[in-house]
Amino acid sequence: MHAEVAASNDHLPSCGDPLIYYCGLAARTNEEISTVDTTTLSGEHATDACPKLRKAIFLSLPGNNQQNDQDALELLKDLKRTGMLSGSDLRFSSMLLQHVSQRQDLREHITAQQKRLVEVETQNTVLRNQLTTLQSQLDQLKNIEVEIDKKERSLTSPTNE
Repeated sequence: MHAEVAASNDHLPSCGDPLIYYCGLAARTNEEISTVDTTTLSGEHATDACPKLRKAIFLSLPGNNQQNDQDALELLKDLKRTGMLSGSDLRFSSMLLQHVSQRQDLREHITAQQKRLVEVETQNTVLRNQLTTLQSQLDQLKNIEVEIDKKERSLTSPTNE
């Protein structure tokens, strides 16, 4: 299906090479990236879709202080739905959509695992406390047993008076 859509969109003007744009952003520092005006992102042969694609690339860039995968996903899904990208731009957009979606899924998985870890650590703390209490009770019982044993020996052994 992607090949059919991409082939049918080859008549649309290209947004330039989105991979070069992505690599150019990735090479910048956070300070340099913060100066990028996402509202005017456009290219030589820009359609309305090109600024959206560039903004999605910008928002999806890992390590960027302005990274916002949720907004990037919305833009990428909108671009896919409207079909306003050329074939090569659509392929890049689809790849980025899949990548950002997987990253979101991994974040959700990590969050779930962190929550589970907290639950397990809490349960471990409770079990350690129970173990400490039981060990203390066992020690008390052993002391009582020793005392009883001493009393029994003192009663059964002859006194030297």
